[in-house]
Amino acid sequence: MARQEMAARGISRKGVARRMKKLISPRDESPRRRERRQAGFSLVELMIVVVILLITSAIAVPNYMRMRHTSRLRGASSDFSGIIQTARIRAVQDGKFYSLRWSGSTAFVDLNGNLAFDTIEPSVTLPSEVTTVAATSAPATANLYGQFLPAGSTIGPSPNMAYDGTTTPITMSSRGIPCKTQTATGGTVCESGGGAIPFWVFFKNTVSGEQEAVTVSPAGRIRKWYYGGGAWNAL
Repeated sequence: MARQEMAARGISRKGVARRMKKLISPRDESPRRRERRQAGFSLVELMIVVVILLITSAIAVPNYMRMRHTSRLRGASSDFSGIIQTARIRAVQDGKFYSLRWSGSTAFVDLNGNLAFDTIEPSVTLPSEVTTVAATSAPATANLYGQFLPAGSTIGPSPNMAYDGTTTPITMSSRGIPCKTQTATGGTVCESGGGAIPFWVFFKNTVSGEQEAVTVSPAGRIRKWYYGGGAWNAL
């Protein structure tokens, strides 16, 4: 009779079971079932998360450090390009020639010509991990020479001449072009009477080994380069 009555009402056994389950209070659950329902991550799940984090860090951290070293080298070459431009502008404005000189890791425009760094003079300081490299020790100088000087040019710098900013200072004339100082009657002049002269300076990150260069063409064009794949590439 009960079955027939349930069938008449359209109620099945499964439907009744589902309704009864909803009516069961969490208090009626067994302790084991309640603990299983309230439990958090298992040890295996936590270990999987830790492994994923370690793998991600192993990939991300070296990339971040490499980018950091590259950024410091790139900043050094950019700052040095800027200080050359400053020397060029001041030379034209003042009608004089100015040289870039080094005081330790600081490059400065020697405005008063005393060969020493004074705090009022424009300057830039290289990061501790960036240093200059002599042209004789720089890679693929012939490749760079052929890119920033006219084809067939015989003027320096060449692979056998080192205008690296430490032995021969970059000097800008009152006409805004690079020159080399010469002793003359009554003092020192810096004109290109002996022919056009370019300059180049090489930089190296001592941590990553990356290298960049800054060149000044005989016309006064300042360019930045990075070394990669056996050749120099313009920035």
